[in-house]
Amino acid sequence: MSIAPDRPTIFLSSTVHDFSDLRSALKDYLEARGCRVLASEFTDFTRPLDKHSYDACLETIEQADLFVLFIGRRVGGWFDEPAKISITREEYRHAYKLAERSKIKILCFVRSEVFDHRQSVRDLEKALKADPALSVEQRHRLANHPTMAMDNAEAIISFIDEVTRNGETIAASKGLATAPIANWISPFTTFTQVRQAVDPLIAHGLTVSQAAGRKALEVQVVQLLQGVAPLINGSAMNPVNTVLKIRRELDIKAEQLTATIKVPEKLWSQLVFAATLATDGGVDPSPLLGALGSDLLLQYDPASGSYHQTEEYRLLARVVDQARKLARSAGMDGAELFKHGRAAEPDGTRHVPAHMLISWIDRMLRWVDLIGSARALAASLGGQPLELPPAVPQSPIIDQEQQLQAEAPTEEQIRAFVAGQQ
Repeated sequence: MSIAPDRPTIFLSSTVHDFSDLRSALKDYLEARGCRVLASEFTDFTRPLDKHSYDACLETIEQADLFVLFIGRRVGGWFDEPAKISITREEYRHAYKLAERSKIKILCFVRSEVFDHRQSVRDLEKALKADPALSVEQRHRLANHPTMAMDNAEAIISFIDEVTRNGETIAASKGLATAPIANWISPFTTFTQVRQAVDPLIAHGLTVSQAAGRKALEVQVVQLLQGVAPLINGSAMNPVNTVLKIRRELDIKAEQLTATIKVPEKLWSQLVFAATLATDGGVDPSPLLGALGSDLLLQYDPASGSYHQTEEYRLLARVVDQARKLARSAGMDGAELFKHGRAAEPDGTRHVPAHMLISWIDRMLRWVDLIGSARALAASLGGQPLELPPAVPQSPIIDQEQQLQAEAPTEEQIRAFVAGQQ
């Protein structure tokens, strides 16, 4: 059973008494993110009247996509007291059998002080063993005496060892057995450590409203792309390489602003084709502005108590900026450019005013930058890894690019200016 992307089901396994606050907090956190949480102390847990509570818990595990185990200082109720198997340990064993058949995923945690105390018990056992005045029974009783860290060291340490499966791992390394699965166990001290481990398994830890907001934004970005991305040979494309090639081959210099540029026939055909595509459709970034004014794509930093921009937020700002610039040039008259096609020399060369070429190349640069940025953002919002698109030149004039970059202040410089540091 794989974790359903729409509503994963999580079973919380632990002793209830010493994990009640954590279980309650985790249940609230997970349910706010659209999960169904199975925790035996809550009223929404299935309680069949014709079965023992232990049997009901074991059967309920089979409804889950993710089994989350917490090991603490208490053993809890015994499932098999002579064998020292607690109900929590039996729940884990039941889940492990399901995991071996790929029916569930297992995530195991142990309180850090409990995990560390395990080694203290072993060190004490070695020290006691060196005392010939103590019997085996006395050494065992002293080493496993109840403490604030463990109420039954023998049972709890045995449980941790079963989860880590070091013996099976060693045997597998020698070719004597198959390597065990799900043998990770994470010591923890804070809820944040638990949340960070669980988040990737439950739709990245988004609340229902956040997930809905991201989906709505994804739809809006896709709709914007429908208005600007050209359809070439039956597929939506980003002709960024064609536009950059045109800019590179025209190689307009700043000193040529009032000149007439000779455009070879082949390059002219590419220019007209790209310019025609760039004039199609309309672009309206206004539906995206709401997301820029929200915390949807921001990341909260507990250390500073403030929100920081994510790469997705910066990408959205780039989409809005390029869309606005492209919209401002929507009134450009393509006929003015295309009329030069009727004034070709015998070899197909066209003579086109530099300022006209500059205007159209600038529009096409904004166009392909918008397509690339919107595509990357829509893919990330849809759950794919974020891959930033290549930077598109800001100027249609090649020898001005470095100058523009040198003269434009960086975000860090602006923030230092705002803070009065410069």
